[in-house]
Amino acid sequence: MRSFMKQRPPKLFLGVGNVLKHDEGVGVRAAELLGALPLPSDVEVFDAGTLGIDTAGVLEDRELVVVVDALDSDAEPGAVFRLTPDQIAPMVHGGLSVHDIHFLDALDETRLLGREPSRVIIFAVQVADVSTGLGLTAPVERALDRVVTLAGRELGVPEAVLQRATTLESSWSA
Repeated sequence: MRSFMKQRPPKLFLGVGNVLKHDEGVGVRAAELLGALPLPSDVEVFDAGTLGIDTAGVLEDRELVVVVDALDSDAEPGAVFRLTPDQIAPMVHGGLSVHDIHFLDALDETRLLGREPSRVIIFAVQVADVSTGLGLTAPVERALDRVVTLAGRELGVPEAVLQRATTLESSWSA
């Protein structure tokens, strides 16, 4: 039987957050930076914004999903953590997530459907300010290069391409 569905790249970068709440927009900002680069054809970038559970269809059947999201713990603002869904779930359910509905709900939905991604890596960035307003705080802005580089490496993006992200980020911050 012939499939009419478009073949999706096996690797997905998912930027999560709300740009109207300062540092909560770090995942969206990371998606903007990574999406502006010439990426390998096996990588897709998706700005999930605040979609939450509605991202399930985007996550389905992927080989690798790399997520950047905000986290509110007692760590130093701008700290970056590499976590798995199992590691982050207790934090989210314990109130450390800055979202009402988390992308983990979407991941749970893919499990229920038998279409979960093979591997999920989460880069969580410690926030300083999630009050209403535009732009990242200085510590989270400084963490952006690092988190984009770490996520890009997980996705197999060449180092030469990732170095362009630093140049882009510097020009956008000026």
